[in-house]
Amino acid sequence: MSLDSPIPLHFEGEEADEKVLVVLRAHTITNIGWVLTSVFLLMIPYLALIYLVFASLENIPFSLWTALVATLFWTLIVLGIAFQQFIHWYFNLYILTNKRIVDIDFFGLFHRRLSQTHLVNIQDITCSKAGVLQNFLDFGDLRLQTAGTSANFEFLNIPDPEGSQKQVLSLVEKVTGHQFKNHGATVDRP
Repeated sequence: MSLDSPIPLHFEGEEADEKVLVVLRAHTITNIGWVLTSVFLLMIPYLALIYLVFASLENIPFSLWTALVATLFWTLIVLGIAFQQFIHWYFNLYILTNKRIVDIDFFGLFHRRLSQTHLVNIQDITCSKAGVLQNFLDFGDLRLQTAGTSANFEFLNIPDPEGSQKQVLSLVEKVTGHQFKNHGATVDRP
């Protein structure tokens, strides 16, 4: 993605002359755990319901309608948890603008945290990929060390962390007007 073409995205606290250049979120593959778990949990009561329909119903202490209602209730709970996991993934954003870096952490419908720092405060940029899966699918972590008492930023499981590192480094050098020693970046590999 080019740093010269802004993305038509607006966020809370955006300044009037600020342009969004890069928007990142965790790689899609990081959702595979909760997706597979949800599918498995959804299958359990339906398989049990199918078994109850074809099995002898003489020794079962509840009716088929009770089992059906319990199955639908279970489905609603599992889908609710899966939706919450999707919302958590979708709304955890890392935004690079022409002036600052914004980290939006979404914890639930009523809890989120917005962290930000100006590009001039960034002192070191480190990207890392650990394991076969991250190297094969090209995703990893990007850590930004900031000056003074500002919080450091961790962008976890983002796609193409090395490309993002180069983009942030290029923009920081453009804003500050000086180059990082050793390009100010570190790449960790296993």
